[in-house]
Amino acid sequence: MAALTDESSARADLGHSLRIRPFRSLFLSSTVSAVGAAISIVSVNWVVYQFTRSSLDVAYVGLTGVVPGILLGFLAGVIADRYNRRNLMVLADIVRMCCIGVLALMLLIFGFSLILVLAMMTLVSAFSSIFIPASQAILPSLVPKASLEDANGLLQSMDGVMYSAGSAIGGVTVAVAGVSLGLGINALTYALSALFLFQLASTAHRVTSPGPTQKKSFKTDFLEGVRYMRSNLPVFQVTLAFLPANFLWALVSPFLVILAAQRFGNSSLAYSALVASLAAGTAIGAILTGRLRTGRFAGYLMGACILVQGGTATIFAVSDILAISVITAAIAGLFIGVTIATFYATLQSIIPSDLLARVLSIDAVGAFGAIPAGLLVGGILIQTVSISGCYLVAGIGLLLTGSVALSLKGFRSIRQAL
Repeated sequence: MAALTDESSARADLGHSLRIRPFRSLFLSSTVSAVGAAISIVSVNWVVYQFTRSSLDVAYVGLTGVVPGILLGFLAGVIADRYNRRNLMVLADIVRMCCIGVLALMLLIFGFSLILVLAMMTLVSAFSSIFIPASQAILPSLVPKASLEDANGLLQSMDGVMYSAGSAIGGVTVAVAGVSLGLGINALTYALSALFLFQLASTAHRVTSPGPTQKKSFKTDFLEGVRYMRSNLPVFQVTLAFLPANFLWALVSPFLVILAAQRFGNSSLAYSALVASLAAGTAIGAILTGRLRTGRFAGYLMGACILVQGGTATIFAVSDILAISVITAAIAGLFIGVTIATFYATLQSIIPSDLLARVLSIDAVGAFGAIPAGLLVGGILIQTVSISGCYLVAGIGLLLTGSVALSLKGFRSIRQAL
């Protein structure tokens, strides 16, 4: 049932969604999770590259973050549309807490093991693939439709702020105390996230399902989502356009750790500065979404974002000055933040609630399906050519992809429904 009370009436002021109590619980959960995830990613990527000195091993770590989501994405969307979304999110947080806690203890006791790192990060990602569609689909039941831009902007912006802070903390933690402490902090944030989510009313977020004699199969549920996407050309074209865009961006952001190591004195602090700047830009962009009402021209904005990503990848390729690279990362993050918040607010406003998780999962699998190939290609390019060559390929490809996307009428036409 939707959270439509006197508390949930749409307001024009920035950040008004925080006045809605259930949304605050989701917001706090997202905030603490973002800090822990950033510390964890900086810690894991840095320790893997320091022990192996292999761009392919860094790519393998990146693969653990996307492959489980691709393999489980369709099923996860059906599950999130069938069952209590709050309970699914709490369960995912508890399992992720246990996995990260075990990894921290094993590394502390037995030392570095690439297989162990990859195995635990794969499990974390598998449960994240359940958490993410549930969290995206639960939002329209917490705030009114007119507040979706503001709510998504707040979530994405705070994620960016906390990810930025977590990246900086992660760099310092690795330099001073080692990777195990960073992972321990991440496990604690998952526990806190579960506590905040548990405050949501359990009965308010069950998805209406057919009666016992009419219960549909998982296949039928999944095909309903496929049919919806096929019948909506703008949504379908956005998914297709982000397939090559995500492939090409996978040649860039996962390998910032190598950029920092090769160009900026092999410093974990330089790496964390790049990641923090990217996250801070994302935060600023996301918070602007509600104020600028970007859903009115969502298609044009997403195309512009792909073009900007191409420009920033090219700058990364040629710049050997840390300050310029940090500013470039912030610019990339700014456009990514606006685009992510706009994308989710737009789809949440036009897709029926009972189909939302399925369609978002299908879109995610389609859009992110090329990332594993991008990670492997990036790792090979860096190892056989150079980091500059890899980033130049990504930059040119993104500029072409953005131009093609903006030439598609369906892509340009997508906008938020109010």
